Amino acid sequence: MRIIGWVGTGVVVALIVGGVATWVSPNFDEAQATTDRQTIECLTGRLSQEDRASIAQFADRNDFDSLWHVYDRVFPDCAVRGDQRDRKAQLEAAAWRILSSDPDFMRIREANAALAASAPH
Repeated sequence: MRIIGWVGTGVVVALIVGGVATWVSPNFDEAQATTDRQTIECLTGRLSQEDRASIAQFADRNDFDSLWHVYDRVFPDCAVRGDQRDRKAQLEAAAWRILSSDPDFMRIREANAALAASAPH
């Protein structure tokens, strides 16, 4: 009879844990989205003017490996949660999309294009 009692207790505990995990899950997703936004904002905001100029040059040359290396230097300072390391590529890509639509960054790219156009071939 003791074995049946322990099995019954184990089933009840499993049901409670499963219910709590389901109940907490929406809050986890919301918390993860919030920390991801913070990290993306940090990745965009922590870039120096030199970093932005480098990224613009790398983007203009389609040298995306070098572009990601700039973000890789900043990422450790911006990551809020350990699980973000698994999603680093997505977070950096989101920061890149935000940066590429920034008016100041667009001016840097336009200036690069003007310099490239005026350079002797």
